[in-house]
Amino acid sequence: MVSHNLSSASAWFERAGADNTREFWAREKQRYAEEVRAPFLALLAAVDPDPASWRVYRPHNDTRFAADRGPLKTFLGALRVDADGTGRYLQVDARGLLASSGMPYFAPDQLVQWRAALLDERGEGFASAVAAARSAGGTLKSGYPAALQRAPRGVDPDHVRIEWLRWKGVEVFGRTAAHPGDRASWVQSIWEAGAPVARWLGEHVGPSALERPRR
Repeated sequence: MVSHNLSSASAWFERAGADNTREFWAREKQRYAEEVRAPFLALLAAVDPDPASWRVYRPHNDTRFAADRGPLKTFLGALRVDADGTGRYLQVDARGLLASSGMPYFAPDQLVQWRAALLDERGEGFASAVAAARSAGGTLKSGYPAALQRAPRGVDPDHVRIEWLRWKGVEVFGRTAAHPGDRASWVQSIWEAGAPVARWLGEHVGPSALERPRR
């Protein structure tokens, strides 16, 4: 049975950050398989009974569209998107582990639903979900792209929920070191903290009916 101790993975990404080259990959790809990918997949299997439903990121960047970055990703991440449009994410990098849930990117039709829900009485439910997530140890942040600097068109800039109305995505996340320990329980605790926000998003925003553009 493969351990999901990821302390060696963080060390691997520290080295990759200092020497992000194809030559580094040629020397270190076997250690990547053993010290990064294998324990990460073991952790994924420990926190979800259906690990095949996750998209696990590749180790290489596509430098065709960003020639100024190195050939290697300086993290390993995995994403699962459920039928209600919400998702869960897990990542290991030089800083340790990151777990998050929510909707980090609103498609145009989702953004309309998000703002409409925040502007009426449903927004009170979102505020309650955020309070529950924070009390359980989660941290709320906007997704991407960056939030608007001003109020959306037609929205009162003094609206009680104006900060969230400027967002184009929303996540509840947590970070921790990747040292040995019960990392699976920690990951699950962060996803559980984000569950009230995810339920609200699934009910009041839902999945996009649009196909997300691809390059």
